[in-house]
Amino acid sequence: MSTEIDNILHILIRDEKTWLNMAEEISSSSKVPAKDLLHDFYIALHSKIDSGKVKINDILYNDSLNKAFIYKMMHNIFIDNIRNDKDILIDKELKNIIEADNEPYFDIEKVVDEIVNEFYWFDRKLFNLYRKKFHSTRKLSAATNISHVVVWRTINNCIKEIKKKINEK
Repeated sequence: MSTEIDNILHILIRDEKTWLNMAEEISSSSKVPAKDLLHDFYIALHSKIDSGKVKINDILYNDSLNKAFIYKMMHNIFIDNIRNDKDILIDKELKNIIEADNEPYFDIEKVVDEIVNEFYWFDRKLFNLYRKKFHSTRKLSAATNISHVVVWRTINNCIKEIKKKINEK
């Protein structure tokens, strides 16, 4: 198996300029360098063939390389890199917001907490679970075994009430 993998990698490396151009086309509008994308592709391809997730027939078609398969795999690797970078950037931004002395942000939190504390107990519990833990009515519905429609209506009514009371203040 490893000799077949090596043979495919040698065939790929022979056409490295083609794959580099493809990687540049994919990553042209981002900060991901084309060479890094290409190297990530080689590593991912090797590991996926080795683990059996990708078959050699997927890459070689009638003794020529399947460019569509290679493009799609390289594009998926690019998307994964962008998602990981985005998560890191969002995490850094959240840390900056928390570290900054941002009084209006905390005032809004306090106002929302005061409004929520005036809700009926069921609405308050459901809204606090939604706001602090689940952030999704479907996940909250599944976790609490409460109908999705009931959860959605309750959360929606709570949000409307909060907006109304904030606009009054």
